[in-house]
Amino acid sequence: MNAQIAYLHGLAMEHIQKGNLDDAERLLKQALKMAPKNSEVLRLMGVIFAFKKDFYTALKMFDASIKYEPKNWLSHSNRGNILRDLNRFEEALKSYDFSIALHSNYAEVYNNKGNTLIELNQYEASIVCYEKAISLQPNYADAYHGMGNAFKKIHNLPKALASYEMAKKFDPNAGYMLSSIIDTKMLMCDWAGVQSQIEDLYQLGLKSQKKIHPFYLLSIYDAPHLLQDLTEQYMLEKYPSRSALELEARNSAEEKIRIGYFSADFYNHPVSFLVAGMLEEHNHAKFETIGISIGPPKFDEMRTRLESSFDLFIDSFHKDDKQIAELAHDLKIDIAIDLGGLTENNRPGIFAYRAAPIQIGYIGYLGSMGAPYYDYIISDSTITPEKSQQYFTEKIIYLPSYQANDTKRQISEKVFTREELGLPEKGIIFCCFNNNYKFTPSIFDSWARILSSVKDGVLFLYADNNEVQINLTREIEARGINGARIIFAKRLPRDEYLARYRVADLFLDTSPYNAGTTASDALWAGLPVLTFLGQSFSSRMGGSLLNAIGLPELVASSQDEYEALAIELGLNPNKLLEIKNKLARNRLTTPLFDTPLFTRNIEAAYTKIYDRNLAGLAPVHIY
Repeated sequence: MNAQIAYLHGLAMEHIQKGNLDDAERLLKQALKMAPKNSEVLRLMGVIFAFKKDFYTALKMFDASIKYEPKNWLSHSNRGNILRDLNRFEEALKSYDFSIALHSNYAEVYNNKGNTLIELNQYEASIVCYEKAISLQPNYADAYHGMGNAFKKIHNLPKALASYEMAKKFDPNAGYMLSSIIDTKMLMCDWAGVQSQIEDLYQLGLKSQKKIHPFYLLSIYDAPHLLQDLTEQYMLEKYPSRSALELEARNSAEEKIRIGYFSADFYNHPVSFLVAGMLEEHNHAKFETIGISIGPPKFDEMRTRLESSFDLFIDSFHKDDKQIAELAHDLKIDIAIDLGGLTENNRPGIFAYRAAPIQIGYIGYLGSMGAPYYDYIISDSTITPEKSQQYFTEKIIYLPSYQANDTKRQISEKVFTREELGLPEKGIIFCCFNNNYKFTPSIFDSWARILSSVKDGVLFLYADNNEVQINLTREIEARGINGARIIFAKRLPRDEYLARYRVADLFLDTSPYNAGTTASDALWAGLPVLTFLGQSFSSRMGGSLLNAIGLPELVASSQDEYEALAIELGLNPNKLLEIKNKLARNRLTTPLFDTPLFTRNIEAAYTKIYDRNLAGLAPVHIY
């Protein structure tokens, strides 16, 4: 590299480090005019396009760099990163291995290989990569964080927590490191020091260059403005708007409306348990439904059922986001429904390319997507009163009831006894089978006060790991309640899990992340659910379900009222029996489990927004 090119290259590097990408690109273009085959200049151009998330141009630059210098190990490593961003994981591994073969002491390539192996569910192999990265660079925060992710995937939560804490030690100002610590502690119900960490997280998240994943926030914050701020920042960093693909204008309302449902969860998953009935009820004379699977394929009875419910079903896991958006265009999809949002394996990047003229978030993620390319979100007036519209970048589609439900859910005929479940012969059984990360110190305080007043009551809780049992037993005893009054439930086959609800007397909801599918399961099995209304989407879902099944008396307006009502019902079995009987009468006569009615309502909304779009009108709130 001659002196002038080396000077431009060095200056460009300085600009990249300061985030001045346009200035760096201008300098490198000057260098390329003088030396169009310079491998390092081409590589650095690729880095700039990678930062700009122009992955295809970046890949071309790295390919050109390698063409002119096949032994440029950094270009092979950078190429692997781009291929990983494009979901081409096997190809990414080959690039990383080329880089390692050329230069075996580069810590970052082992870290990135570990990240890719996690995507391929090769968790043990990923841990080996992170360990190698750390051996080369002992203070490597990202490698410790990646190792924490791998340990979490194999359900070794204590090792995950230890890894995250090491990551935070070496990068104390990274908000996402702290959010991983909090999330892991919540999964274990290890609440020591967690409240102060939660208080620190918001400010740290605003300042951090790498933003916090919003899903981790839903179970710890009931503050819509805060959720909005952090979600918009995350989406801008991770999934910025792309150059929209050319949309072919529809000019006739005579054709069927083509609805594309995008999900990584088309298998035995809570989202699929809810939407399966709706998908089967669609009016195929008016709508053409297309299922696009964007997650790792999992073949089970729900996958088989869902595939047959669509007019067309396509497995697109191995395509990148732009290719899937282009597929949606080729299929002439009019309305694209994102059933996952910001949940595991989901891919908002597809919608950043404008996959369809109308794009909607629904059911999988309980909050605003915080991005301008989502036009609507489906909700109802309980979850999103008009005063809350300001916290959504989307317009609201107000259905009479938010949640789709499937009345084909099979409940086992097995009759569980209290004895076989480890429950006492007498007394009120309060239960909650929500995921453990939804349990908060505050809600547990309420449960302890309820047990203190209802002397013969017990808590029947789902425990996902041994740490939960140990920690919750300790926590309840610290609140003056005998630890034997918590009975822990294990995982069961789905039909038996539903039947088990019939042993309990009252389901106690969590907040700020309410039960969703779990609450609907309890109600379907005949168990009343008690909830209270918060401020955010996820903290008002329980109220929506209870209003839709005609049990508004179980929707408290505050946590104090929730506690008082639980105590009143716990001390008055006859009143609780009246509510159970009312639920039995309402179960099939109210909107919550009326799948045909729900489908007609959502189809009416689809038709209304489609007609508006056809007329060239902008999205508005739809009632």
